[in-house]
Amino acid sequence: MYEILNIDAVWPYDRYMEHSEATPFYRAVDGASLGRAISESRKEAGLTQQELADRLKVTRGTIVRLERGEAVSLVVAMNAIRTLGRDVALVPRFSKLQVRP
Repeated sequence: MYEILNIDAVWPYDRYMEHSEATPFYRAVDGASLGRAISESRKEAGLTQQELADRLKVTRGTIVRLERGEAVSLVVAMNAIRTLGRDVALVPRFSKLQVRP
């Protein structure tokens, strides 16, 4: 369950985006950090880049670009996230996110 709480906009939001290390939650604020999160999730799932590419019916080069934070189709990115057993949550900036099991 996710609970989103608004906080005062003058506080730095980074310190309110914390989570338990045991929780599979990644904070991505740009293409590069999303790519790193997908790469880590792929490795946790025990998949190679080629295996993920085969499941998504794309080339390995597409997965390389995705993990580097380079331009790929939004559909490919969302399918990769779903294939890796993850979800995406859009959280407004300056919001507190509490992740609970």
